[in-house]
Amino acid sequence: MNDSRIQYRKIRAPKQHNQFLIDPPLADAANLIQANQEALQNSAPLMIGGLPLLELRQTARTRLIDQAYDYSSRYLPIEKPVHPTLIFLSGHQPKLFHPGVWFKNILLHRLAAAHHATSINLIIDNDLCGEPFIKVPTGSIESPVIEQIAFDTSQANLPFEEAEVQSPELFTSFAQRVTQALLHDVEGNQITSYWEKVNGTDSNNIGLKFSQARHITEAQQGITNLEVPLSSICDTPEFIRFCCHLICESQTLSEIYNRSLLEYRKTHKIRSQSHPVPTLEHTESSIELPLWIWSQGQPTRRRLFCIKQNQVITLLDEDGNQFGKLDFSNGFDDAIKQFHDLSSEGIRIRPRALMTTMYCRLILSDLFLHGIGGGKYDQLTDHIAKQFLGFPLPAFLMATATVKLFPNQSEQPRQTLETIEADLRDIKFSPDKYAQKIFQTGHPSHSSLEVLITKKQQHVKKEVEPADRAAWHAELQGLHDQIRELLKDDQLALQTNKLEAENSLRAFELLDSREFSLVLFNGKTLLDLLVTATNTP
Repeated sequence: MNDSRIQYRKIRAPKQHNQFLIDPPLADAANLIQANQEALQNSAPLMIGGLPLLELRQTARTRLIDQAYDYSSRYLPIEKPVHPTLIFLSGHQPKLFHPGVWFKNILLHRLAAAHHATSINLIIDNDLCGEPFIKVPTGSIESPVIEQIAFDTSQANLPFEEAEVQSPELFTSFAQRVTQALLHDVEGNQITSYWEKVNGTDSNNIGLKFSQARHITEAQQGITNLEVPLSSICDTPEFIRFCCHLICESQTLSEIYNRSLLEYRKTHKIRSQSHPVPTLEHTESSIELPLWIWSQGQPTRRRLFCIKQNQVITLLDEDGNQFGKLDFSNGFDDAIKQFHDLSSEGIRIRPRALMTTMYCRLILSDLFLHGIGGGKYDQLTDHIAKQFLGFPLPAFLMATATVKLFPNQSEQPRQTLETIEADLRDIKFSPDKYAQKIFQTGHPSHSSLEVLITKKQQHVKKEVEPADRAAWHAELQGLHDQIRELLKDDQLALQTNKLEAENSLRAFELLDSREFSLVLFNGKTLLDLLVTATNTP
């Protein structure tokens, strides 16, 4: 496979407690950053929306620092970065996510400190909220149950930036209900202190309440990233110019996007037509773009389509509802003003996942820090960008962690279950094999079993004519039946043990998840663990 093809990389999250993935290793970070800077300096011919890339980067990055400082300083006492030369970015939806996601924020801070960069975490608030609950282990260690405890009524189909608290009573009582349900074996969880921070924020937006509480928790431990919602960036002239570039080149972008997606699925042996992203749709007159659109009055996220007639491009959603027009006759600057007017009227145009990271890596950052999911799909982004822009995107770094809420569980019972199942198969098909295995335990029918096993061994050595084969096989089965009869109590005991092992395995797997929310952990212990992991070379 040559360099123009998508390269397959098998990337998996660590399975064991207190294991971490940083790819490439931290020891290679300096070379990665230098290579990114050198590549960007060679991008002089690249134009985005009528401006050289380097000029667009300069204004976008200056504005990003201002926005991140203005937003973060509303609730944190922080100092504004002075003339930063390097910007490191990461981002995630503002959820009550698991420790593996939080590890990115910790590593982002560590990398920025090591390379004298400004670190900014983007709050990806254009994604959908999903269902408003976290999974909480209840019951007992021996018989756990996973309960879904809600913090609000459902707004699953709303983007985070549009979702405010709907049920103050449900929201306020969340920490108390989690504490009452949570297994007593979980000691020192931070749900109460975390929720005090959540309720103490001055925003009514759920995503911002969550992210601000987390950000405050980080700052108390000396982790000094700035933060800013992606929705704020989407209203900047630089991002609007980027969007206008995509809209203006919709035909080319769509063809490259779909062709690259087809190759990605082929390379990764993916059959699903929606993974990692759906194919962009074409109709007789319109072209789908990798952007979302909705209005403030009707905040249901819709796919964005455009219809191009000469220099005028009509913007509409998947149902054909028109949201406005952009006239490029007088160039990009005039079209950007028109786009801004639409934003002022409450029209929201937001990037989908691939375009989000394309913008962040190309325009805003010197290094972008991904989780595993983002790192996988950005192989596709790299391929699209190289063809669409004629320029490779700066390389990114991936990181995640596996931290278990119940790290001291007994040894995984899967091997025990597999041994029991193998013994039951032997009793069914080769009972003499199982009998020989248990002789050393002093079986009460040892002598009788030994006689039958000897008979079987002699029987299978007989030379049998084809005509006598059926009788020979019947005699063999008779011997097996006699052995199984002597092993009847053993078989019943194994069947009982199998049920117990299955229950143990089920309990183990429920509690062995790496997906439990960070609020269920001891906050300081968890942060100390994640910080320590960033010392890995």
